[in-house]
Amino acid sequence: MSNYIQRYDNDGGAPMQVAPMAGGMLPMGGGVATPGGALATIQGNAEVMSELASIYIAKSFPRNLMDVTAKMRAACSRKALAEAATYSYPRGKETVTGPSIRLAEALASAYGNIEAGWRELSRSKDRVSGVSVSECEAFCFDKETNIRRKIQFSVPHVRERRDGNVTLTGERDIYELCANMASRRIRACILQVLPGFLVDEALELCDETLRKADGGKPLADRVRDMAAKFSEIGVTREMLEAHLEHGLESCVQAELVRLGRTFNALRDGQVRVNEVFTMPEPAKKGGMAATPHKTTKKEDAPKEAKAPMNEPELMWPDDTKSELA
Repeated sequence: MSNYIQRYDNDGGAPMQVAPMAGGMLPMGGGVATPGGALATIQGNAEVMSELASIYIAKSFPRNLMDVTAKMRAACSRKALAEAATYSYPRGKETVTGPSIRLAEALASAYGNIEAGWRELSRSKDRVSGVSVSECEAFCFDKETNIRRKIQFSVPHVRERRDGNVTLTGERDIYELCANMASRRIRACILQVLPGFLVDEALELCDETLRKADGGKPLADRVRDMAAKFSEIGVTREMLEAHLEHGLESCVQAELVRLGRTFNALRDGQVRVNEVFTMPEPAKKGGMAATPHKTTKKEDAPKEAKAPMNEPELMWPDDTKSELA
């Protein structure tokens, strides 16, 4: 089973991966032995004692909101975090935007005494499709206030692709798929635990950092860098220009910020490429467009002019093909 837990201590240091608690109720002291013998009982008690010790430390060294705010402002003043702090993607006629998992992790580290992560609870096979499914849980636990939020979700071991779904069998592929699906739930759990004023102030500071952070680099160079990032995930220059409805050379600062948020949403799995950008025509498959047949009849010339030049013969209407034959 896969588990990934981050503990954000009150010293503001980097989160560290720790061992998860075993599922179910664990005995302490002279309780009933758990299945697996004395060794399992000892290990279970050790995990419980470790968890209780971390809660005791959190109660003994509570967070200071002035220190939390100072750490949050220091983190949000960095351009690298400000660029990855939000995501944005269209949904219908509206644009969905919000804090990303990167900002949530940074705020949890500044807030302190928080443990967040995900764990795989079990695996089973779907009776209809026969595909293996992982039952996972994302959570966030504030040890100082004893506030816990968790979300359970199912992850079919299938990777969606344009040319057909692929069933995953390797443990690494399954882990990466579950981790990708869990990142959004972890972010939601962290944001439910953190106070709202802290998140709102962090978003304002990140926007201010982006407005001020030129770094002496021209806007045109930053637009080219953004286009290069999108090309790594399969978004071409033509797709970006169709999305902006103008050329990249005319891109302004506000549009560049929105493109950065869209890139974050695509990278974090919030949305798919075909849900944001207009995909190229199937006629361009293989890198070459089929050449339409020429007509020798004058009366057929207007019909040929109406057809796109990059459309193959198979895409023409049936009546046009019959006339051209």
